[in-house]
Amino acid sequence: MAPGPYQQMLDTLSDLDARLAGLQVGYSEPNATAAQEHVAELAEYFESEPDAFVELRESVERLVETEDSTHAAEAKEHADELKAQIEAQAEE
Repeated sequence: MAPGPYQQMLDTLSDLDARLAGLQVGYSEPNATAAQEHVAELAEYFESEPDAFVELRESVERLVETEDSTHAAEAKEHADELKAQIEAQAEE
């Protein structure tokens, strides 16, 4: 059986979390590109974008634009917040 949309979002967030962890250690183009792709994939699930997602997307954009790994920690905070919101919705 194929995973539902909540599980797909959580899987994408787990993959994103791994990329952000790598980016916290140091900037790398492959991890940054993958993070952008994961954010774009998450965008497909939202009819209206929750604040945590908007903040996540903006943090990842800043990370890529500046190639500054300090933005990875900020992005991870927003990803964790979004994950908590999705988990709460999945339980309802």
